[in-house]
Amino acid sequence: MSKNRFIHAAPVLPVDDINETIRFYRETLGFAVDFVYGDPPYYAIARRGEMVTVHFSEREDTSKPITPCNVYIFVEDVDALYSEYSERGIEMFSGPETQEWGMREFELPDLNGHFLTFGQEA
Repeated sequence: MSKNRFIHAAPVLPVDDINETIRFYRETLGFAVDFVYGDPPYYAIARRGEMVTVHFSEREDTSKPITPCNVYIFVEDVDALYSEYSERGIEMFSGPETQEWGMREFELPDLNGHFLTFGQEA
């Protein structure tokens, strides 16, 4: 086995409109937008915290619906984040729940149909 240490992973989510996606992640979810590429833009990176980044790639062929992806984001205080998002009026599937696998988590959809699950060890 390699002794190389893995440092970070970032999902690349397909989206229909990069500008609307950037706006949603920045204004609704509180992410910073670190990078936007293209003129007009077709790729972007949003970040929250030091190590959580989500990348977006605008689809060229929008004739078929997006296949939803699920991104699991580990946080220090899932209840506080849920409260923050509740105060902003964000649609969520349920409140934070402690799961039998030892995680306390909640999930919400983004505007492209992807699922974001936020969780912490219970």
